[in-house]
Amino acid sequence: MKLLINEWRKYLRNVRSAIIIPLILLIVLIIYFSTMGSIFSKTTDSLSASNCNKAFFYGITICYCFINFIAIIYASNILSTEISRGTIKFILTRPYQRYKILLAKIGALTILMPVVLLVFVIISLILHLITLHQLPEFSVIIKYINIYTLCILAVTVFFTAFALMLSSLTSSPAFVTGCSIVYYFFAAALWAIINLIYLDLPTDGWLYKLCPLNVNSYLIYLMKDAIENPIQNEFYIALLANIVYACIFFLIATLVFRRRDISLAN
Repeated sequence: MKLLINEWRKYLRNVRSAIIIPLILLIVLIIYFSTMGSIFSKTTDSLSASNCNKAFFYGITICYCFINFIAIIYASNILSTEISRGTIKFILTRPYQRYKILLAKIGALTILMPVVLLVFVIISLILHLITLHQLPEFSVIIKYINIYTLCILAVTVFFTAFALMLSSLTSSPAFVTGCSIVYYFFAAALWAIINLIYLDLPTDGWLYKLCPLNVNSYLIYLMKDAIENPIQNEFYIALLANIVYACIFFLIATLVFRRRDISLAN
């Protein structure tokens, strides 16, 4: 628990990440809901329930995409920056096993991101009420929050473990951040090219869908489908596969980090 608290303190002490980043998201949400309010006020006399739900959906989607990107940036720096600066040696002087240090970093970020989502959902609802003068249906709010929270948990765990694995191999925060961002945005396209040229696997098969290069994109696709339709078993299978890959990344990170000579870091 002390390790978790220490990780959260690091986030709060970083003024740029604790103030500037949420402020940017807040400004984006204000602009979005103000625009929606202006559009609906000019085009319709009364806002329908479906339009109200759609406005909230796009608002929470903005929060989801923004928080995912922030989670990747945080995950890429929580270990690599400490190794490059040498501050990790102060933690290693305490009686903590190395796998617990890595586990605390994953746990702190995984707990933090859904909390951030909930905070900005509340802010979105307030802006929604101020600009559109109407709230979406309560069942829709709960449904969107549940789906997006599950996906944020999966994506955060996956990319934090992936970033920790890379950080255990290198001391360059820029390299880890670059690899994580490229993985998030381009891994599925890379897998499609590899499959097209070399493998020729059926795209509707589980081997193709649950490949580690494709599982996050497939999960996002299923999430979009779950918003319109009831959640299918495939969603939970992809979610489980995502977590299994995260466990593999964490295991590799732990094995490498336990044997790494941190004293060699600059």
